[in-house]
Amino acid sequence: MDSEGRFRGEPRAVPVVGLLQRDADLATLRRWFAGAAPFAVVSGSRGMGKTALGRAFAATVPRTLWVDLPAGADLPILAGALARSTGRRSEASAASLVDAVLAAFTSGIRLLVLDGYSEVAEELVETLAALLRAAGSRPDVRVLVLAQESTPAYCRFYGRGEVDAGTVVERKLRGLDPEGCRAMLGNPRIDGEALRQIYLLTKGCPLYLKYIREGDEAGLRAHSRFTKAEVRLLLYSGRGGVPATSAS
Repeated sequence: MDSEGRFRGEPRAVPVVGLLQRDADLATLRRWFAGAAPFAVVSGSRGMGKTALGRAFAATVPRTLWVDLPAGADLPILAGALARSTGRRSEASAASLVDAVLAAFTSGIRLLVLDGYSEVAEELVETLAALLRAAGSRPDVRVLVLAQESTPAYCRFYGRGEVDAGTVVERKLRGLDPEGCRAMLGNPRIDGEALRQIYLLTKGCPLYLKYIREGDEAGLRAHSRFTKAEVRLLLYSGRGGVPATSAS
């Protein structure tokens, strides 16, 4: 900006720091969306970047309906989210919710994202299974489920048969490779051994790398199973082997 507040520079794209090495995953979602399968399920461990990937993809699809599912989510939670987004209220029953979701697509919704799918109420599992069956004859229905890798088997609303039949597309998120870790840490000159230690301990999990980059010891402890010694090692390695300036 000049002294009068006028922009004098060249516009630059702002990099999405939390979305690295996900081109193949985005390509999978694009192929799914253009194909015939009504459902896609992206799974991964906590902090692997499922939400970031989902939001990056959803940003390319106009009229996306995003629903966050907290732990133990049940039918009233889904019914409430649909009502707030579509303005249409429905009963908290499987049949009513299936009709509500299908009606949302009829009215122009192009993508429904269910984020945080993990251990949910049995009735919600049955509702999604019913929706999957009903969506088989609806080429306009596209539902993306972002699921925890640790989701119990009894919460799966589909099986191998649906995957083999092409009605569900699965994608498992992997961690970043060492170069992706280097980029996420924001330290291109990090020592090779320090990078190796971080990679081996974090398995390239973007959330852990974010905490290391920010020097967030509390966050790393709260959202991982690392020991106190491992947390200190990760933060030390993230600084390239430079001791912290404050006493610990």
